Amino acid sequence: MKQKKQVNSRKKRVKRLLCLLFLLAFMVTGYFVYRYYRDDKKQEERFDQLEKIEEGRDENPVSPVLPEEVKNPDWIGWLKIKGTSISYPVMQREDDSEYYLHRDFDGNYSFYGTPFLDSRCTVDSDNCIIYGHNINSGRMFGALHAYSSESYYKEHPEISFRAGDEKRQYQIVSVMQTTTSSPIYSFTDVGNWNEYGEYVSKILSGSLYQTEMGKQIRAEFKKDTPEEFFWKYEFLTLSTCRSWVGRDARLLVVSAIKSD
Repeated sequence: MKQKKQVNSRKKRVKRLLCLLFLLAFMVTGYFVYRYYRDDKKQEERFDQLEKIEEGRDENPVSPVLPEEVKNPDWIGWLKIKGTSISYPVMQREDDSEYYLHRDFDGNYSFYGTPFLDSRCTVDSDNCIIYGHNINSGRMFGALHAYSSESYYKEHPEISFRAGDEKRQYQIVSVMQTTTSSPIYSFTDVGNWNEYGEYVSKILSGSLYQTEMGKQIRAEFKKDTPEEFFWKYEFLTLSTCRSWVGRDARLLVVSAIKSD
């Protein structure tokens, strides 16, 4: 009888311990969920503040007066696609290529990160490659996946990019479902017409569908001599992952503007 009471007593202690552990796990999980949504809200508010400042830069593009709290030397541009959720600052830290992969505008940890320019590029590179996370809710570059549909492209054919103090309007050339091994990731600055032509050819041939800008570039590519076509266009490539396909799967939205 005494042995049975001891067994029951041990069972009760184990149950109490399991309940305490469950409660502790619930509280820890709740804390991290709370912190996640708190930080998410904070970053969203920060982006809203920066967007208002960006609108002010449009009104005074030559010498905008920026508040001290947003004078981040890593802020090198602004990316916007009209009619979509994409309207974000673009960052670049020269000594750390992926610094903003999981950091917000102010350098704090962020699951979403902040879009950033490839460290091999300048804003005047032959191809500016900008990276952003694919967020399921459509946040950040998750919205780019809508470009898998040609009808969506026709509604949003332009990409606006303020590079430094210059605002540029790019036309979408190609939408590519590819991987991290795509040669387009090697296309930043080239030194000869042959290499330039090869990259342009891969951009055109890899598209899910033909765009109006793609048609124009294809026609000029065929008509012009290699020397005439060399550096005729500057490209802007937006890159995000396709995690449901595979770890290395990527979506590229490539756009272009005629060189001056």
